[in-house]
Amino acid sequence: MKSIINSGRLLLMGAVCASLFAGCKKDDFLEVPNTGAISSGTAFSTESSADLALNDVYSNLPDLNNFIFEPFDSWTDDLMTGFNWNISSQVARNKTTINSNTVLWYDWAPASMWLDWTTLYARVRKCNVFIEGVENSDLSQEYKDKKTGEAKVMRAFFYHQLWMLYGGVPLITKPDNRETDGDEIFHARASFDETFTFIQKELEEAAALLPANNGNDGAGKITRGAALTIKGWVELFYASKHNNPSNDLSRWAAAAATNKQVMQLGYSLYPKYDEFFFATGNDNNEGILYREYLTVKQGSNIIGYQGPNFVGTQWLSWGGSTPTQELVDDYAMANGKAITDAGSGYDQNNPYANREPRFKQSILYNGNTFNGITFLSAVGSGNNAIDLADATDNTNTGYCTKKRMDTTINIFQWAASAQNYYYFRYAEVLLNYAEAQNEAAGPDASVYEALDQIRTRAGIPTFTDVYPGATQAQMRELIRRERRVELAFEGKRYFDLIRWELAEVNLNKVMHGMKITASGGGYTYERINAIPSGAPQWTFDKSKNYLLPIPLSALGRNPAMKEHQNPGYN
Repeated sequence: MKSIINSGRLLLMGAVCASLFAGCKKDDFLEVPNTGAISSGTAFSTESSADLALNDVYSNLPDLNNFIFEPFDSWTDDLMTGFNWNISSQVARNKTTINSNTVLWYDWAPASMWLDWTTLYARVRKCNVFIEGVENSDLSQEYKDKKTGEAKVMRAFFYHQLWMLYGGVPLITKPDNRETDGDEIFHARASFDETFTFIQKELEEAAALLPANNGNDGAGKITRGAALTIKGWVELFYASKHNNPSNDLSRWAAAAATNKQVMQLGYSLYPKYDEFFFATGNDNNEGILYREYLTVKQGSNIIGYQGPNFVGTQWLSWGGSTPTQELVDDYAMANGKAITDAGSGYDQNNPYANREPRFKQSILYNGNTFNGITFLSAVGSGNNAIDLADATDNTNTGYCTKKRMDTTINIFQWAASAQNYYYFRYAEVLLNYAEAQNEAAGPDASVYEALDQIRTRAGIPTFTDVYPGATQAQMRELIRRERRVELAFEGKRYFDLIRWELAEVNLNKVMHGMKITASGGGYTYERINAIPSGAPQWTFDKSKNYLLPIPLSALGRNPAMKEHQNPGYN
């Protein structure tokens, strides 16, 4: 029987664990009410009832397969919103205008999005209720330990989101009750370092309680690999330039060591990059922490939100995610070289020829195929033609998203896909290790070995073959480019730009697209400003935008937080 190494996945079971988005229309998000009250006296009387309580906690992990664009990537130089909804495009292009009462993209956005302060603390409270309840129960110690470990990982997951977005936050580890606790429910804000230390310790404790492999009986539940993977990512974030200005090498070494632990747990890359995102069941040894749906009907509608507007002449999608030329330029050539490298073979008059396989698998460009039909975005080419005036939902960049779009379903009926939403996968662990080890010790053989696995799976020559003898600085840039391409559209780029302290550089530049015009049986290519005339350009204020504003409502409710708004938002 196959060993289930990838059992950090989240198989949501029962009514309380249905997908957080029952459906989403263009002007109406359906918010599913909380049906999982877990504070009753009987919730922890049996393992079965306690499992239901824990499933309710699992159900609060965010589902970004059912949102109208890839949220964090649309704040970066990788993606633009493709639809002509003023509020979405304006905010995504200029997030600095967000009022500190609201940290979501829209005032009608669902509370289940994963960056809302109040929602994240509600999820933390569910973890606290479960941990206290199971600890005080008469259930077996073995059960208590394992389930406490799972809940601690989820609590750390929610806190790490708060920490990355807001900095230091109040650390609450028990279910406060105003009637019994009085003013003790008002928690002061911990520092950035204190919050990191709490998350790191939480994950260390959880890893010690969890098995490396749940076996068939525990399929779908969090394992040690998930705990260590989040820990390794948090340590990498803490070690990076913005949070480590003195470049303390011990931070990099700690991140490398934790990611190395994950690499020793038996994970591996799925054989084919483009097929990985649709793999289900126990044949997927790359997924570490991801959301899996109980039924297809509860599954992903990402293709209806973020796919191309048309397939042939038939309307398909709102086109919510349109890649930028900046991202396109970072895909390598088939020979493994960057397009700017000498001898790469890149031809600016035929820019899509001889590019690496992940480019064709991830980006819909003029001449690529989707669902067996050629995609055309050249001026005047038809329904998907580039829209420079922003008058339709069509792409402003000349590109649409292909990666993660499941064409095996009835795409024109907006049928749900069973595909998972991945928070962490093994390829990221390899990239995290390579980056941390390169910064701690330089580009040694283990750095090349980790990166070469990713390149081999991608079907292009390895770093060992193409870039032997790279310096530490050269390897740093190679890793960043490889990370951008491998993890494109997975919500990672925003936090990478933040931690590398490059947001103030990359997000204050013009974002480009490619205007393609038919000419004499071929095409001409013109790099253009992809933001329509009159629309706000991207801006990033380095004095404040590395953190989000804490909602004024949260500050007003907590006297201990009253004077603790993030800098620049007062």
